[in-house]
Amino acid sequence: MLLQLLTAVAAVAGAACSLLAEGSGAGAVSGILPFTAGGFIYLGTVSVLPEILRACGPGQALLQLLALLSGVAMMLLIAHCE
Repeated sequence: MLLQLLTAVAAVAGAACSLLAEGSGAGAVSGILPFTAGGFIYLGTVSVLPEILRACGPGQALLQLLALLSGVAMMLLIAHCE
């Protein structure tokens, strides 16, 4: 329960930081965007990918890995176009 509270406090702190950095321009975005994208990639590869590889066959695992990589590619495309 304490860890859930810590997670919730971290989420609120992150939301507050993003609201405070809203008017600071491109400098804040260039620092926050890689950190956020790295967090999503970390969660996808560390917590989801091993479970996928255990639960299904190699063909299905390959399709899901390609879907994960396409999500990373979309984040890069969005970051490049903005």
